[in-house]
Amino acid sequence: MNSNTTTFGRQIEAIAPGKVILFGEHFVVYGYPSLIASIDKLFKVKVDFSPSTTDEIKIESNLGFRATIKNSVLYFPVGQDSVHNEIIKKLYGVIQYLVTQINLDYRSKYSIMISLDSEIPLGGGLGSSSAFCVALTGALYHYLDNMVNKDKVCYESINAEKVLNRDTSGADCSICTFGGLGHFDKLNGFKRISIDFSDYRFLIIDSGVSHDTFSMVKKVAKIRNNFPNDFDNLCNKYGDIYNQALNFLEQKKVGDIGVLLNRNHELLVSLSLSNPILDKIINICNSGGSLGTKITGSGGGGSVLSLLHKDDISVIKNILKRLDLLNLKYFFAKIDQEGLRIVCDD
Repeated sequence: MNSNTTTFGRQIEAIAPGKVILFGEHFVVYGYPSLIASIDKLFKVKVDFSPSTTDEIKIESNLGFRATIKNSVLYFPVGQDSVHNEIIKKLYGVIQYLVTQINLDYRSKYSIMISLDSEIPLGGGLGSSSAFCVALTGALYHYLDNMVNKDKVCYESINAEKVLNRDTSGADCSICTFGGLGHFDKLNGFKRISIDFSDYRFLIIDSGVSHDTFSMVKKVAKIRNNFPNDFDNLCNKYGDIYNQALNFLEQKKVGDIGVLLNRNHELLVSLSLSNPILDKIINICNSGGSLGTKITGSGGGGSVLSLLHKDDISVIKNILKRLDLLNLKYFFAKIDQEGLRIVCDD
């Protein structure tokens, strides 16, 4: 790679989708396969390179926060929310890693403006941090190489995400890079599955409870260490669920995986990853006629995923009416087939 072949004054925009985990959160950390899908909620990263003799990176987001980095020092606007400042500190850690790892020699040559525009709720277990890592990695590699090698981007974005969560399995960055539906395990990586999901929709409900992936991973690790036999039993049950899910998909019985979503959720409850509001949401969806419902993500809060047939209008209306009574936010999602893409290079 030779940064001397690049030109100044370029603007590159990369997009990566969010994700849902259908089966296998936490179990994937211990080598078991997971079934994951990208969704049509997108994270856009626009990177502007402008000629400059100042060592400067600026960050701005559609969520209303911004910052400037000069000589590796972060400067925040006066009065900006401390929560936003903490988010920027984490994002800057990823930026620092990628700029160094990709060997982007920008100092005293140009300034960089990184604009973030995300449709993915933060902290909802829907891959916002992974999509950010993938999109930014893709934009920087495209700047240097004028192309995107998804295998290279996936590998480096997983390493970048370890700045945020050192125990990441790599599943999230993989699905955000390649898109579609597929299975992932730490040994074999990601492999897409060609299944027609067009008759089905994911209803994704925000519990309104923030969660911390690192804390949830450590919680499960503690249970595994203290109760190894019980944990092994849960892993064996999960393995059966996963194999049945693959069998249903191979037979094109997409709706039949709903009951398996419920069974997977029961395992997560056994790992103390649910709470009363999550339980209430899941009860509303399942008693209202959903095909199946579970936590998606690390648990403790975040989002709930419910599988619905798009033509079950009365079921959908009934569930949404009951969710509205709790003032919960939700949206419908379909599978995104593209994964990472470059949409602008000026």
